Amino acid sequence: MRHLYLGGLALCLGLAVRAAATQTPELRKLAKEIVPQVRIEDDAAFFAAWNLDRPGLEAVQAAVAAGDFAQAKRSLKAYFRQRRTPCWKINHWDMPAKPKGDARKHTQYRLGEEILAHRFSGGGFTVDFAPKIDWNYFPLRLPNGQLDTEYPLTHSLNRFGHFSSVLGPLYWHSLDERYAREFVAEVTDHVLSNPAPEGYIRNTAVWSRLTSCGPLNGTWLDAYNYFLASPSFTPEAHAVMLKGFIEKARYAVRAPDSVNRYMLQLAGIYNVGAYLPELKQAASLRDFAIAGMRISAQEEFYPDCISKELSPGYHGTSRTAIERIITTARLMGYPSPPELERAVKHTYDFYPKVATPLGGLADFGDTGGPGYGSLPKTFAAVRGRWDDPVFEWFASNGSAGQAPAFTSIRLPWAGFYVMRSGWDRDARYLCLDAGPLGKGHWHEDCGNFECYAYGEHLIAEMGVYSYVHSKWNQYCKSSLAHNVVLVDGHSQRRSRRGPFVVDKPRDQDWHSDGVLDLACSFYDGPWSDFVDSRGQKAVDLPATHRRDMCFVKSDYWILSDRLECPGRHAYAQLFHFRPDRTVQILGPGQAGTKDSERANIMLVQADASTAAQVIRGREDPPQGWFSPGRGKIEPAAMLSFDQTVEDFAIYDTVLLPLRAGQPVEITVTRQVVADESGERLAPRQVCALAIITAAGTDYYLNDLRQVEIGSANGRIKSLRSTEGQETLETDARTALVRLDREGRVRTASAVGGSFLKYGGAKLQLP
Repeated sequence: MRHLYLGGLALCLGLAVRAAATQTPELRKLAKEIVPQVRIEDDAAFFAAWNLDRPGLEAVQAAVAAGDFAQAKRSLKAYFRQRRTPCWKINHWDMPAKPKGDARKHTQYRLGEEILAHRFSGGGFTVDFAPKIDWNYFPLRLPNGQLDTEYPLTHSLNRFGHFSSVLGPLYWHSLDERYAREFVAEVTDHVLSNPAPEGYIRNTAVWSRLTSCGPLNGTWLDAYNYFLASPSFTPEAHAVMLKGFIEKARYAVRAPDSVNRYMLQLAGIYNVGAYLPELKQAASLRDFAIAGMRISAQEEFYPDCISKELSPGYHGTSRTAIERIITTARLMGYPSPPELERAVKHTYDFYPKVATPLGGLADFGDTGGPGYGSLPKTFAAVRGRWDDPVFEWFASNGSAGQAPAFTSIRLPWAGFYVMRSGWDRDARYLCLDAGPLGKGHWHEDCGNFECYAYGEHLIAEMGVYSYVHSKWNQYCKSSLAHNVVLVDGHSQRRSRRGPFVVDKPRDQDWHSDGVLDLACSFYDGPWSDFVDSRGQKAVDLPATHRRDMCFVKSDYWILSDRLECPGRHAYAQLFHFRPDRTVQILGPGQAGTKDSERANIMLVQADASTAAQVIRGREDPPQGWFSPGRGKIEPAAMLSFDQTVEDFAIYDTVLLPLRAGQPVEITVTRQVVADESGERLAPRQVCALAIITAAGTDYYLNDLRQVEIGSANGRIKSLRSTEGQETLETDARTALVRLDREGRVRTASAVGGSFLKYGGAKLQLP
């Protein structure tokens, strides 16, 4: 055998949110009642699992009674050949009577030939299993010597996606028995060479709780119908596959996983109970799956309507698991559980909240890569299912229905803060992640954000790479690949402490009105060094990071970072871009993208002395890389604003999006602020800026002595221009005054304050 590395629901019911248990005591009791034993030891035990009194199974019953199990298997396959209910998405009676064409003309022919040779590729790896597949092949090890069980090829192989996507379609196209024989050989070897355990066991792909339920979620059911009529699918092989169905369903009942993985197990259990009503425990399996999914739908989602994994992409995995039960029930004529219908509707309610202007999702955690998802496609798949004009608006790509009534929005449980100008493709959009880690698929990215404007993805995530423990997996998860601040090159290491799940939402961390949006994040957790390909090394670093993000509607953002760490340290404020973007340093404290005929973004530091560098494709430690897909990595520009200072680091950065061809016209200067006693406040205490653009001058004052947003601290402060003229006076936590080119007040806002004066005159506030 040769191995080569290729490189490169929220129910929203007001329920108390708890850390989800895998199974409740009631479910555990029911599991033991339903499945006293997982393994089917012999033919007698196999046929004992079936209700042979069912009409149509008389011949099977007679053969079993006579002890003629070979005949019983022949009669069992004959029964399923003639059975017409329940149906599946693919049904054996629809098999063509004659070939549609030569297999060599089929789009999957080359891949089919690879499968016949037992050569498999994916996730950056390839493996040649000839002549026999090793179902538990884990070629990589962790530094401690343990197997790296995240090896992607082994997981995908045991989920048998190649049955439904390659071998089955090729067989129906050509009626070439080579494909049927390969299907039969793989199923029989998989089942017979891997006896079912009575409980969860480690370091096996076949009986991984996630992988073992994969075949039950469609691939085996598809394959069963593709090949049922094949003479190669003998009665003996047919019985082996049915045995595999039963044992995998029983195992899923007795060896529950957690979060989306348990929900997928439940969907698989339901499929077996629904498609094989001839089983004695078919109804029990369906009832168990519905009961488990009902509990999961309540416990696996925050009131924000997002999965507690806090990865928008994996939110879809949990949603899909619920939908699979509903879809199967409808398809096969079983009652569709109304509580699951309500639950799945609320999972869709999440998507508009974080939808990007390009119709994708905010790409936090292991979502899938920058620009992930297609919400028009997602909603089109359920068009007409609910009478919801917002869903119709997404399904029709904005040509029908109604756009959401909100623009900017806070998800307090998730800690996501979306600042957007509108719902058109050119909308300015930024999503800040300031929440907990989530129950899985987390990255070390507290305070991370993505930014879109004028039809472009301007500041991006760097992707996922792979779940294999490697240099690139480590990089993509670390702070080095996110839009945060490093301290002495060190990454956040929240995963060492959490929190992973919260029992109450964030509070006093958001303000939104017609003039500005304001949100904040805070990190005071552990830090780590990027050591090697397989891990992180904790460092003793008592650093804290406070980040405020303000959207000055609808033109630009102001990013205020305050870091505190005793002693002298090197700080790097990072911004990441897609590989096809050109990033240049444009002047002191200024940098950004510079691509003709495309929207761009300008980043301007209030302190022109802040050094800037563009890094692309650095190896040690890795920085400036982008993962466009599983197992793939390529260079991409990363902008770093650097400073080495004592005790406190200060960044006040304006993010100015520009239309294609729009000239850069912006000046950012610090202003002087005094408290009520006339004492001058330091920049680490307050962000006070004058921002001059082609539209006029904006004065921004953000009192960072107060963490809470939305309430006044009662501290009066005044902003003076660099010439010493008093400009603003307020008791607000944050204040903004926008002037036109003639110096007239256009708009103003005071967050959590009772008054705001400009030039001595009191302003009317929104």
